[in-house]
Amino acid sequence: MSDNSLDRSQATSLKIFNEARRHALIQDMLADLAGRPDSLLSFEEVTKQLSLSGPAEDARLQEVPLDKIVGSVGRYQDFTRAFLPRGSVDARRWTRIARLQSQAQLPPIDLFKVGDLYFVRDGNHRVSVARVLRYPTIRARVVEIPVRVSLDPKMSPDDLILRAEYADFLIKTELDRRCPEQRIDLTRPGGYHSLLQLIEVHQFYMGLRSRQYPTLPEAAENWYRTVYVHLVEHIRESHVLDDLPGRTEADLYLWISENRARLQMRYGGHQDVHAAVEDFTEEHHVRPVRRKIRRLVYKLFPRRRRRQPALPKSGPYLPPNEG
Repeated sequence: MSDNSLDRSQATSLKIFNEARRHALIQDMLADLAGRPDSLLSFEEVTKQLSLSGPAEDARLQEVPLDKIVGSVGRYQDFTRAFLPRGSVDARRWTRIARLQSQAQLPPIDLFKVGDLYFVRDGNHRVSVARVLRYPTIRARVVEIPVRVSLDPKMSPDDLILRAEYADFLIKTELDRRCPEQRIDLTRPGGYHSLLQLIEVHQFYMGLRSRQYPTLPEAAENWYRTVYVHLVEHIRESHVLDDLPGRTEADLYLWISENRARLQMRYGGHQDVHAAVEDFTEEHHVRPVRRKIRRLVYKLFPRRRRRQPALPKSGPYLPPNEG
């Protein structure tokens, strides 16, 4: 390559780099205004929060979609979520890689795979150049690390907290192994801890009705099949969630369960589930959904006559004192 050609190549690469850095600055400013982070995910933080163990197998060479690479082992603060270079990135190194990449195939990068997400172990600059040049894939040596929950390439650090709570919930209950079809998605931080407490109460009452006290995984499986699934079926039939965007059937199940418990504490043995649902509609300001929720609750918990005893111990929901 002649000196003139080299100078033009350097100038072109530097122009691309500067434009990418400007876009990174704009993205960071917009992210700050929107109150959402635009950084890569930290591999160390992900492995810590999800309590991940070592790799499941040796590295495999493959083509990896660039839009699924969302984190880094050590350089997660140097690039935006789209791998645009920030101010800390060395311009000379970035432009040199850009020139080399246009001339020949570079060595494969090294990635960790967690669920459906990829984290750069080595090759952050090569990923950044490939993203800026709009390559669809990149050649990589991939080491897969097993995880018990699904992970989305678009997930935020807040989403990761929820996934970490879900992973801990599954480790304790073993529901993913005992009931492989289960998928309990909560949108509120701390929700899985509250759900675990409900299962522990269910475990206690199972022990009272049995000569042998069940383990937590045994109680969790029984709760899922005899309590959770039945109520969720009614929630789906009612189409209540059509008017609650962003909420899940598990959210509604947990909210009703928690409110039923608070009403029991307030009114003693009288458990007014209808009042709990009224509180739900008021708290979430969803007046159009009130009629649907009423129909759902009336179907699940028919109003009792005055002389009727408390709710029966069998049914699609919880025993009287298990709220």
